[in-house]
Amino acid sequence: MQENDSTGFEYSGTTDETYRDTVLIPGLLTNSLRVVLRTFGEDIYQITAHGSTATTNKTKAEDLRDYGVSVERRNSHAVKIDYERLSSRDGEPINPLTEDVIHKLFSELDTQLGHEALSVVPDLAVTSITLRITDDRLAEVTPAQTAEFDLQFVADPAEEAVSGKTEQVNRSRGLYNELGFKRMNLNLYSVVETATKYETQSDGRYFHWHGPEDLRPRAPELLSSRINQHILPDEYGMLKPYSVVDDRVLEIDKQHLEDDSDAAGDTENR
Repeated sequence: MQENDSTGFEYSGTTDETYRDTVLIPGLLTNSLRVVLRTFGEDIYQITAHGSTATTNKTKAEDLRDYGVSVERRNSHAVKIDYERLSSRDGEPINPLTEDVIHKLFSELDTQLGHEALSVVPDLAVTSITLRITDDRLAEVTPAQTAEFDLQFVADPAEEAVSGKTEQVNRSRGLYNELGFKRMNLNLYSVVETATKYETQSDGRYFHWHGPEDLRPRAPELLSSRINQHILPDEYGMLKPYSVVDDRVLEIDKQHLEDDSDAAGDTENR
């Protein structure tokens, strides 16, 4: 690992002196479980997701058919996932999300939530996910002493500025018109050096945000850019430029949406 370069790291919007007009937040323009599992697989340390389906069988009451009486029977199925990776005493994962496990999970979704009226495969809506990532390129731009980090993403409603793009990249999945998903993005909320979770002297948080209502995110620009370039998938990943409006709300700056995504201070290829 190269010597860490924390130049500009404190320029993170945590005080009035260092606050930037625009901050860049990495996000995923989807909350599809199928996308998340296929993209990150065994890098997933924690994930919560949910979904349901309801079917209705309608029959006429034979003795009262002439009076318009019918009977409806509704069947509802719900599937929830609340996963956290477990480790043995020597640190080896006990229940990693391997390709085989993911295949079995998708088969279970098809069994529990699939029905003839669907023209797309069943899916679940992810509400939160934590990735455990080892990447020297992140350590190089933080004060971290190790290269392993936990990246937590939380689902927020897609802002108007990215709602169209969110629909576009998910168009083949039928999330909104068939599966009843809300238009959500998985936004980065925290980056924590894993080793510091077991220490008392430092919390190791190098990125910290509480969502769009948090007006002072700690979001170092170079760290955000490297996460977007090297961790997030090209099709769904985005650097979302937020600006404070009227000193009370954080909104996406439409004018800088594309410019900030293309010129975010780190031009390395994925």
